[in-house]
Amino acid sequence: MQCQLRRFVAAAIFASFFTLGICIPALADFVVAKSGSDTNPGTAARPFATLARAKQAVRERLGAGIDADLTVLVREGTYELPEPLVFEPADSGTAQHAVIYAAYPGETVVLSGGHQLAGFEKGDGGVWTVPVPAAADDKPSPRNLFVGERRAVRARTPNADAQPNCVQLKAVEFAPDRSHFALTLPAGLLGDWQNPDRVEAMIAGNWAINRKRVASIDATKNTVVLAPPHRHGPRYIFPSPGRWCYFENAPELLDQPGEWYLDRKSGQLSYRPRPGEDMGQSRAVVPRLTRLVEIRGTAEQPVRNVRFRGLRFVHTDWQLPPDGYMGIQACHHAHSDRAGLRWQRIPAAVSMRYAEGCRVEDGVLAHLGGTGVELADGCRDCVIQGNHVYDVSANGIMVGGPNVEVLVPRANRVANNHVHGCGVEYYGAIGIWVGFSQGTAVAHNLVHDLPYTGISVGWQWNPEPTPCRENLVEANHVHNVMNRLCDGGCIYTLGFQPGTVIRANHLHDVNRSPMAQGAPNNGMFIDQGSKGYLFERNVIYDTSAQPVRFNQCQHDWHTWKDNHIGAEAEVKESGKEIIARAGLETAR
Repeated sequence: MQCQLRRFVAAAIFASFFTLGICIPALADFVVAKSGSDTNPGTAARPFATLARAKQAVRERLGAGIDADLTVLVREGTYELPEPLVFEPADSGTAQHAVIYAAYPGETVVLSGGHQLAGFEKGDGGVWTVPVPAAADDKPSPRNLFVGERRAVRARTPNADAQPNCVQLKAVEFAPDRSHFALTLPAGLLGDWQNPDRVEAMIAGNWAINRKRVASIDATKNTVVLAPPHRHGPRYIFPSPGRWCYFENAPELLDQPGEWYLDRKSGQLSYRPRPGEDMGQSRAVVPRLTRLVEIRGTAEQPVRNVRFRGLRFVHTDWQLPPDGYMGIQACHHAHSDRAGLRWQRIPAAVSMRYAEGCRVEDGVLAHLGGTGVELADGCRDCVIQGNHVYDVSANGIMVGGPNVEVLVPRANRVANNHVHGCGVEYYGAIGIWVGFSQGTAVAHNLVHDLPYTGISVGWQWNPEPTPCRENLVEANHVHNVMNRLCDGGCIYTLGFQPGTVIRANHLHDVNRSPMAQGAPNNGMFIDQGSKGYLFERNVIYDTSAQPVRFNQCQHDWHTWKDNHIGAEAEVKESGKEIIARAGLETAR
């Protein structure tokens, strides 16, 4: 009893000191440090070296039972993970006590799925080179390079800073038997590029994009033949004349500061530094992993009460499938394999399935080649809170999925996250996406600077009942969205969701890009089948089209109360109290 009381008091003191940025190392059950060794006992004086060893020690301690939270403190430094950290039911806390993996207060802890490059040499024309040994073997070659705190650009044409930075297709040939897929481009774009089979094409659709590898190039005819296998996608997304595109990953395109190219045959990476970058000092990282952390429970045995606090999750990659990427919506794509045509989603760096009471708090998810974090099938009472999510190739945060045949997530919370700069590679990305889900709360998030929609809720294109219901989108500040594609807005909804509430959100600056080809962009786009919502006390202004738009649903399928929609000056005055409370909370 005295031991239990001592642990309770220690835990309370630790929580207080953690909030104040002060730490008493003795209160940690285990400590991990760059200077440690996995043969150590994991104490403050003799810490472990890896989180994998700490996880093993936690599992052993759990086997004996716990009567208080069990805490692993991680000291300052970058920890390159050789493989994802996988948490299973045996790694769970209890209903009363959590297993916590936390950064040592006041220190920066980075969990990286990448490998730092060393040995850059200066070559001709301001280009620096470095060997990437893994690129020359059978492993997939990296699709991303991160230099310091910035993502480098795969050498491309038109250049990323060009105006416009895409060109329009002149013609498209797609054989009915799917044996041939070719594009015709404007004269002067293509060249006699080396290694054309390494080149990749990005072709934008209305609300999603396509990415395909190239098979051959004929610069004299201005044509590109795309690499098989092929399939036909929805006409709103599928390549067609007039669609915007660019090409990347040819050495001849390496002509701008911040661009890079990896020669797969030699394993040599070439990089043209940005002004101020010293490649003898700058940290350059190529990602190796797709996932960093995976919580992997089952319907019968969920993973319970595992928490990550104050950690930075960085440097992941995702390889294109053999048939390329043909987006459907929200970074979901249809993928062909031996089982037939299946829905897939771009994977997340931190993924949870059948998790209960698990949390990712006060951390960073950045420099990622896929999605940031997801609460997928069977997650319940989980929290994604207080994180900074940016420089992400696909979606920022995801809850739920497109499948009603699994146990949908329930009673999860996404709150006080700062989400921006998503959709770097996949323009159809969404800041915060909620699919089939019940009782998800999306509250007090700051979401901005996105190529497509800010927050999306729902996933059925008709008004038939599904498990999706009773979700809450409240007090979010969403702005500067729809910077590439079209047919979306600050908030987007789909399907019948009885009891869903969209309340007190501050929505503005919905843009219209020259690349947008299709339907308008709005403050709120209430799409097909949307029914049964309460829209209350939202503030909407400065939208490129009408503030609220309906498609195959109607206004009177919902309840509307005291919304402030109209001219900026007028609604900012009438809705000033709503605006003041929307977005990130200063204290939680």
